[in-house]
Amino acid sequence: MESTNEQALERKLHQETRYLHISIPYGEDEGNELITFDDGLATELQCETDFVPPMFNNENRTLEVMVDLAEHKVLGWSEEKGYIHMWGKVIDYGTYTLFDASMKPLYQIRGYVPSALIPPYERGFGDYLELTINPDGSLPNWKDELDFSNFVEDGHEPLPILNCQDEKKVNPMNEYIIFTTEGHTTAPNENIEVENCQILGRVRGNNPEEAKINLLKDNPWIAEAGFDRSEFIVEQLLTNEERAAIKEVLDYLWDDEERHYEESGRSDNHIFPILSRLKTSILG
Repeated sequence: MESTNEQALERKLHQETRYLHISIPYGEDEGNELITFDDGLATELQCETDFVPPMFNNENRTLEVMVDLAEHKVLGWSEEKGYIHMWGKVIDYGTYTLFDASMKPLYQIRGYVPSALIPPYERGFGDYLELTINPDGSLPNWKDELDFSNFVEDGHEPLPILNCQDEKKVNPMNEYIIFTTEGHTTAPNENIEVENCQILGRVRGNNPEEAKINLLKDNPWIAEAGFDRSEFIVEQLLTNEERAAIKEVLDYLWDDEERHYEESGRSDNHIFPILSRLKTSILG
């Protein structure tokens, strides 16, 4: 029997949840495949087993899908990506995060597939993930009634809730630039074809994944334009606060290390040349 707290959480999730983000690492980790495919079981269930490039982020080596649970659609899907049907056995490294309509993270579960919410449901035993996506991004085999029981039983809040001032003091966020090779750009001289990247935005976050979420939350046009978050390329930038901290360290060490460097006969393994390169490359 559910406790009062569990019942309250389940009501909250039903009332507020709009999106589900699925993130699963793939490739090899210490010799073990993080995503494998069981051809025998897939054949029995008439499922296709090919890796599907649009769903895989090669930069972060993760399978990433953002699902609109109200519309039963994948955000950022486009017709050219076509129809896919994938049945995968997922090692227990997945992260499944619920978001509200404003893209605020609500609750998260790590490890087993939350099979009460995600196909193939009870047939997957928490080990398998089935994704069927039509060319228009719709998910035909997802149930209309959402079941968040796995999140209620095993989930947790994905991030501490802090006000802006506390967050700045406790955990100043990293800064990232996010760009993509999707889409097309036009050069000033339209007679010359140019293949380049498009910058989608500059954003703060505690990590690259949170930066993507914040970018989409602040810029809904990105999903509306059809950009696929699994294709995002994220590069961390140096913030003004970090520059100031580096300068403070350099100023503290500079005179003593420069003197020691000269006294050592400009030794090749002295730290001062590294400090000098750091000062030139980062502080100018």
